[in-house]
Amino acid sequence: MMRQRKILQNVEGYVPGEQPTFPNIVKLNTNENPYPPSPKVVETLRGLDENAVRRYPDPVSLELRSALAAQYGYPGPEWVVVTNGMDELLAMAVRAFTDPNDRILSCYPTYTLYETLALLHGARPLLIDLDDDFLLTEQFFETAARLCFLPRPNSPSGVAVPVQDVDRFCRVFDGLVVIDEAYVDFADDNCIEFAKKFDNAIVTRTMSKSFSLAGMRVGFGFAQPDLVAELMKVKDSYNMSAASQAAGVAALGDKAWMEANVTRVRATRARLSDELIRFGFAVPPSQSNFVFAQRNGTPSARKIFELLRDRAIVVRYFNAWRLENALRITVGTDSEIDALLAALRDILT
Repeated sequence: MMRQRKILQNVEGYVPGEQPTFPNIVKLNTNENPYPPSPKVVETLRGLDENAVRRYPDPVSLELRSALAAQYGYPGPEWVVVTNGMDELLAMAVRAFTDPNDRILSCYPTYTLYETLALLHGARPLLIDLDDDFLLTEQFFETAARLCFLPRPNSPSGVAVPVQDVDRFCRVFDGLVVIDEAYVDFADDNCIEFAKKFDNAIVTRTMSKSFSLAGMRVGFGFAQPDLVAELMKVKDSYNMSAASQAAGVAALGDKAWMEANVTRVRATRARLSDELIRFGFAVPPSQSNFVFAQRNGTPSARKIFELLRDRAIVVRYFNAWRLENALRITVGTDSEIDALLAALRDILT
């Protein structure tokens, strides 16, 4: 007897970035923050009592939602949704606002989870190619769909489409726009006000990158209260653990720590980009905590990836169209980037 759902027969599940376990690794493949979270986070987690483990957590994460609303200038928690990482929020948007066979729009290349979520729901993903500068084309603005995932900055390119283009798109698009700002704290500007400005926009964020909380799984988003109410219908009952909620509140209470780490990452990003360009890579201007390095010739990007791995330095290689000659490199500490550059110098010369 066939027990698999028909719509899943030809769907491959999303494959997260590798978490290698070999020793003395320089890990630059999954865009984690190289610096630790605020000491207030660690102190808060150590201070959790037995009731935080024994009892169910707050099912609506009210304290954390209230703190996020206050931090980002929203009227109250009814404008905020909190999720088990931002990936859960993306999945909730598909479940809450699309039906099977609806079209879900995004760009290419981009975060492959968007396409996977659409297929898992029985919706039809529609990916519009970015131009040579990894920016939106007119075709993107002219395409109709029920929902759009619009990443800013995008991965793997690190490029952020101009804010005015996002504004224009929200005005002309009839469906719901999920503005994915996972990496935006490393950028020069953002769309945080768009959820107030547009009744068809959800602005999504995460504490995994800039706040150094990837292991705690804290995602959040801002939208008008009627949209938040629909999202709350489809979330898991207790989607946020007591520890994750407490860590999120503590991190918001020391935003200066996060901002200091962001400043360090941006400075290292600039140095890394300059050095890669000197090595002959094409590097688009990154607004993220990673850079996208393209290179034609010998050795190939895949070979460089393999030779770096032999030296216990792991970056990301995507074996996909338009990405065959590219590596995505997370911005690590200065010492990690020094090790990477030394290895590249050896490989290329």
